[in-house]
Amino acid sequence: MSDVFANGYAVVIGVDENQIERFALPTVAKDVQAVYDVLIHPERCAYKAENVKFVKGSESTRKNILDSLFWLQEQAEADKNATAVVYYSGHGMEDKDAGQYYLIPYDIRSIGRLRADAIKAEELTAEISTIAAQRLLVILDCCHAAGMDVKDVDLEATRTPNIEAGAFPIDLPETKDVPDYTAEPGESKDVNDLLDGEGRAILNSSTGSQSSYIRKDGAMSLFTYHLIEALTGYAPHPDDATVVYVTDVMSWVTHEVKKSAAREGRDQTPVMRTSGVFPVAQLIGGKGLAKGLGEMPPDPLAPLPEASISVQANSVEDSIIAGGNVDVREGGINFGSGDVHIEGPVAGRDIGHVGDVVYGDVTDDKITIGAMTGTNSGIAIGRGSSASYVSYGDRSTAADPARVELEKLVVQLNELLKQAPAEQQDTADAVAQTTQLLINQAVDDDPNPTMVQTMGTVLKQTAQSFTDNLPQIVDVAGKIAAVAATIAKATGG
Repeated sequence: MSDVFANGYAVVIGVDENQIERFALPTVAKDVQAVYDVLIHPERCAYKAENVKFVKGSESTRKNILDSLFWLQEQAEADKNATAVVYYSGHGMEDKDAGQYYLIPYDIRSIGRLRADAIKAEELTAEISTIAAQRLLVILDCCHAAGMDVKDVDLEATRTPNIEAGAFPIDLPETKDVPDYTAEPGESKDVNDLLDGEGRAILNSSTGSQSSYIRKDGAMSLFTYHLIEALTGYAPHPDDATVVYVTDVMSWVTHEVKKSAAREGRDQTPVMRTSGVFPVAQLIGGKGLAKGLGEMPPDPLAPLPEASISVQANSVEDSIIAGGNVDVREGGINFGSGDVHIEGPVAGRDIGHVGDVVYGDVTDDKITIGAMTGTNSGIAIGRGSSASYVSYGDRSTAADPARVELEKLVVQLNELLKQAPAEQQDTADAVAQTTQLLINQAVDDDPNPTMVQTMGTVLKQTAQSFTDNLPQIVDVAGKIAAVAATIAKATGG
């Protein structure tokens, strides 16, 4: 099992949409999603999903961006051994008349309101400087100007005199007098710094008036591509390395982005400064490259692998990744890629008071389902049943709109599952099974919100198998997971 980067916290911000239509940055959506996915994947950086706040699209308002930084401040205050990462991708602009730099949020109303609606460099710096983490890495990819192969936007049409795109000159007290970091990838680290393991680091995707360019295939920006490389083992490191150091990131990204841009006849040189050397992520889930992937670092453009999740009692040890597996060791439940395997009795608060669950033999990683006993909800699912079915029972009240909504959604799901073709009956059974367990837990008198969230994620991933032929199942399953989480949170606190 992968090792969690337990003290790691991150905010990933992408302003890919904008109320000023021409300011939209479609490639930013790809960049921030890729960074977020790598950070929380247990076989990559291995951050806990709940420790990473993801802000993008219409949610990337001025208020939400600053709120996310305040959230990071709170996490660092609560965890004295915290490593904090801030990743921002979007527009950076300079008002030459005022001598001021700004980040452009989603909700800027007009370029003429730059000073009122945007985020000043000093304001962002002050918020980030307040993050009292032992280790802090700030990554800014915010110089997106007009031109070929630049982040899909034409600012010329909306540019106001003396306001133009520019690198964002954020600095921190600990780094402003530190020279730019220029070491070659693989150069040795200072042993004393490694022992201290503390510091502040700033990485800008480009310098001066340079732009941040995208790959020819449009998959993501050059900067993000090489950043993900650095986080997944491309930078030279000792054979027994199990973590990624901030110097691995800075040296690899700085040199590789410059080389890649030059091959396309472009000029882009990231700039980074650091006041220390410290780990910022697990390397291949803490296994290291040699043990985790057999010496070959992963392609940043390749789909992430399915990943396992362990749940013991009330604790979720890792984050659940799309298409991955979930092992519940207390009670022996394993949810995997649409198939469900349960061995042994399942009872009590952790799973949902469903009593004993009895199944047949497991064959070829799939399930043979017999009868389910001990539940008070009248569930009838399995190969022997005429159709997958979820029972809600007499649980809704007019005074509880959420429970009424959940009952309606269950009715919709049952009707949709009847339409599943014979070759997908096992998957339909798995959707019904997971939904029933989720409901039982959510409406319990003393629900476990963590388990409800876990099972909701499993339900949504299991339902993905119907994306092509019955996408309504995917939609309803997602709504059921959301409503169940709301009910559990309101009841269980």
